[in-house]
Amino acid sequence: MSKLIADTLKTFFNVGKFIAKGYVLKKEEGARFAKNSEQNEIINSSNRGLLINGINKRLSEKESFKHIAIIAKSGIGKTTGYIYPNIFDKADSNCSMLITDPSSEIYETTSQHLKNRGFKIVRLNPSNINQSSRFNPFHGLGAEDIIEIEQICTSIIKSKYGNDKEQVWNDGAISLLELFAKCLAYTQPEYLNLPNLNYLIQMFGESGENLDDWVIEHSINPYDEQDRSILDFWIGLRSNNANMLTSYATIVKTALKQLNNRKIQRLLSNNDIDLEDFRKQKTAIFLSFPDNQQDYYQFLVDIFYARFFSVMMSKKPTPRDLNVYCFLDEFGNAYVDNFPTIVTTIRKYRVSLSVVLQGISQLNKKYGDMAKSGISSFIIYAGGDYETLNEQSQLIGKKRIIQRNKFEDHVTSYQDIDLLPPAELRTMKDNQALFLSSNKYPFIFEFQPFYKNRKFLTLSKKGEYIPLEKQKDMCWNQLFLKKNNKNK
Repeated sequence: MSKLIADTLKTFFNVGKFIAKGYVLKKEEGARFAKNSEQNEIINSSNRGLLINGINKRLSEKESFKHIAIIAKSGIGKTTGYIYPNIFDKADSNCSMLITDPSSEIYETTSQHLKNRGFKIVRLNPSNINQSSRFNPFHGLGAEDIIEIEQICTSIIKSKYGNDKEQVWNDGAISLLELFAKCLAYTQPEYLNLPNLNYLIQMFGESGENLDDWVIEHSINPYDEQDRSILDFWIGLRSNNANMLTSYATIVKTALKQLNNRKIQRLLSNNDIDLEDFRKQKTAIFLSFPDNQQDYYQFLVDIFYARFFSVMMSKKPTPRDLNVYCFLDEFGNAYVDNFPTIVTTIRKYRVSLSVVLQGISQLNKKYGDMAKSGISSFIIYAGGDYETLNEQSQLIGKKRIIQRNKFEDHVTSYQDIDLLPPAELRTMKDNQALFLSSNKYPFIFEFQPFYKNRKFLTLSKKGEYIPLEKQKDMCWNQLFLKKNNKNK
């Protein structure tokens, strides 16, 4: 009996000594998930930013302006679980929204409620030209707005080719398009629109000789009559190799080929979308383009993004100006020139970007790692592609398991394993998603689609806003060159 007591006391002594030295049989260190209290610091019902779980947990406005990427394959729930709930949630806020709506279903489900809540409803919808707004990206630009004009011309070419072509070919095509746009801005700003630029490039011919007189007449800078830069560039351009000239013109013609469609001409010849008023009056802009014609209309989306971002960053918002929330579905199909710089800069202007992707590779291929570094938060849904799952698993990190078999054992084993392996991330439940922030511990949360939220479901049944009057075509200044190359 005394031996048993002695052995027991010895065991307790060893355990106490072991604990005193800070040892345990098994412990973990390294990567970990956020605790409940830490999750609540990130998303909670008191915040006023983006709605994360489809019910009542939001980011702060400050974190929302650092942007978020929503990554999921088609049909997983990113639209019903994130975009719809946020639109309904923001309907009660003083803000404006830009909503990319590839199938028009978002407009059909949310626009009437937004109208009822005091939002001005604007819709760019080429499939129904009679009920679509008009958009001229050059609207309001003149001889003093050369940088903005150059940005739009760059976006037009880059939307078609991105970085696929050698830079010299893109640069040549962009410069040619800029030349025509600047000529119109200098002398006839009311004629500056995409249909007229397309007309000029069609008149270029093989060498541009047909446009010599027109360029000479329209190359005079109204603010500096000694400025010969446009004319000198034209002379230098015309002296290039004929094949190179033809290639430049062909690149521009291809980038503008949709402008040969009369419906597109009507859409882009005039403008009734007031982006300058976007922060003054609650507005919801819907970019509605048919799913089955997405490639055809993608250049329109890209140009709109480029112009929209430029206007939003043209001046710092005042405290009275509205916050801006952008819900950019199918953003992986878009190409926004200089997007890595835009995404890191536009947050200072109280603009929140929610970019919806099918895989992280869509950003990587077009912009490299720079674009991702400008996005603070990521929501990853189940069933993702290998590259996305693997990259996010690596970002989350590994946990180290430290283990001893016995208290007296002097041998410690270490094992490093993924905190959330790609396979576990891929097989999350249908109503689960991973939230990953640049400087916070990750966590898995449950989200609710809007149709399971009684309030949002009721609001969705209000349907689409149908304007009482059809959109009337405005007269537009159509360029026409006489045979003697003088403008009519």
